Amino acid sequence: MPTQQTMLEAHIQFELQRWQGEALRSMVQEEVAALYGWSETVRLNEVVQPAQVVGLIQRVVIAMPISAEITASIRESVQVAFEFLQEDATSIEALLPRALFDRIVTDVVAMETLRREITHQVVSSSVYTQLISNILYQGIKSFIMSENSLTKKIPGASSLFKLGQNALSNAAPQMEKNIDRQLVAFIHDNIQETIGESERFLNEAVDERELRKVAEELWATNAQTSMATLTSYTDAASVDAVVELVTTFWLHFRTTPMFLEIAEQLVRNFFLRHGKKPIRTFLEEVGVTPAMVVEEVYAFAAPAAATALQSGYLEQRIRARLAAFYNHYAA
Repeated sequence: MPTQQTMLEAHIQFELQRWQGEALRSMVQEEVAALYGWSETVRLNEVVQPAQVVGLIQRVVIAMPISAEITASIRESVQVAFEFLQEDATSIEALLPRALFDRIVTDVVAMETLRREITHQVVSSSVYTQLISNILYQGIKSFIMSENSLTKKIPGASSLFKLGQNALSNAAPQMEKNIDRQLVAFIHDNIQETIGESERFLNEAVDERELRKVAEELWATNAQTSMATLTSYTDAASVDAVVELVTTFWLHFRTTPMFLEIAEQLVRNFFLRHGKKPIRTFLEEVGVTPAMVVEEVYAFAAPAAATALQSGYLEQRIRARLAAFYNHYAA
């Protein structure tokens, strides 16, 4: 009769063989088939509850700190991608097909309420106010202080205007400054009406036809632009700054009540929609078939198992688990 140690060694070798070559693939197929068979009778909400998912989000996504090493790794990855793009000749058209671009334009054009709100906020900004004020100031002053179409049409008016302008400058050197002050005051008093009119003009002018025309011009200008050309408009320091800004924003945003509320709502909605379905039904609805699982699991398991076997780790773990049983059985 075989001894306990002989049985243990034979069992260990049997298990090790199951983790190699086609035997491993057969084992994966067997386990996946069994798992899918079981999943036909078990609903999703029987193995996991919404509160568990929300708890996971709170612990891992919200509360878990992001180490300096992770941040550095993210920054390095972005820089590697950026350096790759600096040498890449792929065009925008290759990444964004024309048909998809047209669909995006159609969706954007349909957002009239959002477009009007953006226009309103732009024209209400201090920068836009300064821009319009400067345009009005320069235009009106240029018209007043120089020859214009009216003086050109009146015989002798041009010479008289120049004579009068020179005489005015010599006789009253402060006159131009006074005109500046009065002009600035006039613009300040009337700028809001001008801005309101410009907003009305933009809302009427920037209609569907004009937006599509702009989109067509953008496509014609940029479709053949390469990634290398596109990335040449920035530098590595700017990319680093963007990564830091995004990271800082994420660290703050994930702690806000809104983030958790959105996550909870998404989880609740997911379980309302899928919670009562058998797990297999849900997996197949999202395109995860048994054959796919077998191929993907084996693709990762085979090299990992080979390394674990070669290093002796796999045998150590199998021996530890089986020895515990044989020792208990013998006792």
